[in-house]
Amino acid sequence: MKDTKILIAANSANPQGMTITLESTSIFLGIIVSMSMIVGVAIKAVSKFNSIANEIRDLREDLNKTATISDTVREIHKDVLLLDKRFDVHLQDYENRKDTVQMILGQLNEKIDHKTQRLEREIEDIETYLQKEQSFKT
Repeated sequence: MKDTKILIAANSANPQGMTITLESTSIFLGIIVSMSMIVGVAIKAVSKFNSIANEIRDLREDLNKTATISDTVREIHKDVLLLDKRFDVHLQDYENRKDTVQMILGQLNEKIDHKTQRLEREIEDIETYLQKEQSFKT
């Protein structure tokens, strides 16, 4: 039998340029998809950090407002305590005046009662005098 040899012709010279194969295309597309996913994750992370930073800034502003409100409440509390002390002084003054007026009214009642009793006694004395003189008829 005859020996037959199969020869495969191949160009052994290095071509100038780029040869695109299916394998190189899939690797390139895989790299592009991976890079876009990494960029997407990075964008999500950065946006999350920005939202956290904004929330922290808002919390600081709220804390400053709360501190301002707290200072205002303290000042109002001091004013209320001062007014309460003034009110207590006025209440005490009112009680003292009320007691003084009641004492004066009591003294006036005693004077009126004394004058009335004295007048009644004088009228009785005059009646007895006039009855002795017999010029007075009751």
